[in-house]
Amino acid sequence: MRPAGPDEGLARGPVVVLGGTGWIGRWVCAAFAATGRPVLAVARELRPLPDDVRLYRLDAAGLDTAGLTSLLAAERPAIVVNAAGGYWTGSLAHMEHSFIEVTRRLMGAIDRLPERPRVVHLGTVLEYAPPAYGVPLTEDAPTAPDTDYGRIKLASTRMVTDAVRAGRADAVVLRLANVCGVGAPVQSLPGRVAAQLAEAEVLGRPARLEFTGLTGHRDYVDVRDVARAIVAAATAPDPGRRLFNIGGGVPVPVREVVDGLIAVSGVPADLTVRPAQAGPAAGGLWSAVDPGAAAETLGWRAEITFAESLAAHWADVSTATRAAAEPDWSAA
Repeated sequence: MRPAGPDEGLARGPVVVLGGTGWIGRWVCAAFAATGRPVLAVARELRPLPDDVRLYRLDAAGLDTAGLTSLLAAERPAIVVNAAGGYWTGSLAHMEHSFIEVTRRLMGAIDRLPERPRVVHLGTVLEYAPPAYGVPLTEDAPTAPDTDYGRIKLASTRMVTDAVRAGRADAVVLRLANVCGVGAPVQSLPGRVAAQLAEAEVLGRPARLEFTGLTGHRDYVDVRDVARAIVAAATAPDPGRRLFNIGGGVPVPVREVVDGLIAVSGVPADLTVRPAQAGPAAGGLWSAVDPGAAAETLGWRAEITFAESLAAHWADVSTATRAAAEPDWSAA
């Protein structure tokens, strides 16, 4: 059996990012490219990437184990980042395929390679059981997710950790807190609020924002800090520990996402917040991670504050929305 560590011949090999044109994937590609490593983004969608990042346009979810093995064998990557899978809003069948099946095929391909790269797999803190109020999540917290997304992501993570324990992979799992910042999708709360505010700004009217609840607390971490964590996990000589929680470690009231974006935008807003219905999802939910293991082992801590992340996100959305609304006189 080959050792679990990375092969010496791959020390400066390229980085392959599955889902490389997705929101997190693009930041990951840019972060690795900044280190001077060659980077290959594997993705189905054509989106802007840094000039020095190659794109292999392919849906990873549609590639079987043999095909993925051939691709990786040809590239001989030192690092493979599994950022494929999209968002948490798809159907159950779609999420099972795009997360579980892609991970299964990836780990099967890694096992077949003559040279072993370091794999960084992106998980989520939703793989844990809902924490007690005021108790930060550590890596040994119980895993009993209460959502389909959390259960599917946990199944994917276990494929990776099982392969590590069996000596079939050199891999690190990063369980991410709530990611925010430039490019946040409209499926997320920051993405939705920023998009509505930017539209109102262009139209010159107050934004009408309506939400239910907004009473929980969440740990938010900027996508640029997440990309730094992935680089740290991928390049650590021997991390020892194979699973890390990645977050700011600070529980932020969910209401501050809305209030903060309204404040930084300067757009007048009529905000209506309806009470949540009674039940386990009625609000008051609290979640934050303990980032101590990542700090101690990887030398990583979040550097971008929540306020800085919101401001950068708003500036990006506002600029893009105003540019899209400008008439194209060249076509006249």
